[in-house]
Amino acid sequence: MKSLILISLLLATSLCAFQEEDNVLVLTTDTFQDAIDTFKFIMVEFYAPWCGHCKKLAPEYSAAAAELKKIGGDNYVPLAKVDATAEASVAEKFSIQGYPTIKFFISGQAIDYEGGRTTNEIVAWINKKSGPPSTELNTVEDIEKFLERVSSTPILVYFGSTTDNNDYNTFIELAQQNDKVTFAHTLNLELAEKYNVRGKIVLFKSFDEKRNDFDQSVTLPNLESFINSYANPILLPFNDKAINIVFQQRNNAVILFTDDSDAGVAAFDAFAAVAGSFKDRIKFSYSKPNDGSGLFHRLAEYIGASTTNVPNVMLYDQLGGNGKYRFEGEITTESLRTFLTNFFDGSLTRYMKSEEVPATNDEPVKIVVGKNFKDLVLNNDKDVLIEFYAPWCGHCKQLAPIYEGLAKKLLVNPNIIIAKCDATANEIEGVNIESFPTIKFWKNGQKNQIIDYSSGRDEANFISFLKENTSHQWVDLDRVEEL
Repeated sequence: MKSLILISLLLATSLCAFQEEDNVLVLTTDTFQDAIDTFKFIMVEFYAPWCGHCKKLAPEYSAAAAELKKIGGDNYVPLAKVDATAEASVAEKFSIQGYPTIKFFISGQAIDYEGGRTTNEIVAWINKKSGPPSTELNTVEDIEKFLERVSSTPILVYFGSTTDNNDYNTFIELAQQNDKVTFAHTLNLELAEKYNVRGKIVLFKSFDEKRNDFDQSVTLPNLESFINSYANPILLPFNDKAINIVFQQRNNAVILFTDDSDAGVAAFDAFAAVAGSFKDRIKFSYSKPNDGSGLFHRLAEYIGASTTNVPNVMLYDQLGGNGKYRFEGEITTESLRTFLTNFFDGSLTRYMKSEEVPATNDEPVKIVVGKNFKDLVLNNDKDVLIEFYAPWCGHCKQLAPIYEGLAKKLLVNPNIIIAKCDATANEIEGVNIESFPTIKFWKNGQKNQIIDYSSGRDEANFISFLKENTSHQWVDLDRVEEL
């Protein structure tokens, strides 16, 4: 009893050392390392005040912090946050490039948080990382109470009689690695009889079949495949959880963009009918403009789907270089089945986003779109420098006048083209753009070997790079200006 009181007092003293807001510790450059050193386990969100995703996460994160605080004692895991725009040195130390980025620290060592963004998902993930990987269930009351959690996360339960065997050890090894489900085990054979367990392992969940019995040999690959197949709904509404499943966990997905019209409902029914046949090979998700997620238009823009001509279907191949494939024709069960079969046998043609070719293109900075890329860049003897930008990107806007000035100066070098491409509206095969602005150079005679530009974004550095890399006779700019 005295030890528990002492732990509580020490915890209270530790918390007083840090500013707190809605149950979340607010860390600065001065207090960050103290917090990491104080707590064996601590989760830290790096955020920006203007970030929409951060604002959406805030109430869930705060509620998770409150839930974890209730546990108290030596099992307490605090949640903290750092304004990465104000505490730049801390953000730079952990290479923070997007918001929110969440790190989990174990004895000072950081790992990436790749769980969901709801209160229950955050708490479940932390409980697994900070406690035993699997919870032991001894009685009927234990298992019934534990299975109440199934509404927020699937639960994988091992039913056995002893821990002294390879099957149990493999189960625990998986529990230590896998964050997609919650793990529990029981050595009470009466519980196996009560739940009519035919093998040793059962997945309990709140959707689709409600329960799946594992009937293969107990190996890590078999268990991982089993979880991947059954731990998520066959049809995923596109929300934050789907973002985690599709993008963060890097799964291929076929996505239906639909609405509540008769055509939309018919398309959804066809989509649902074919999903069961392919669920082990690809994720199925759907998005509606009025579903409350606010993701319909952003997802459509990213993946190249129409927001006006709905319903429509796109397939996103993350495992094959982020390729996108557009379904054409009437959406029926049979046509969708053919579409997916053609994808898996490699006979689909990849869809590349492109704006229309501009009617005129005679400004110093040439406009590259998907449809004119080959003519303007590949099928000529010019050297070509392209800035890939996003219309909303602040760094791109800062670069614009410098880039325009560079293009005007280089008009005296007619064999060098200075160009730009809106990478949010156009895709170029073989060119992967992950940040803005990204600048690349195609050199005449070596255009299959793209050169990344990584020097300074000022006129002098651009000119130095081009002078060094051009395949043509360089016209000295100073001499031209003198003349």
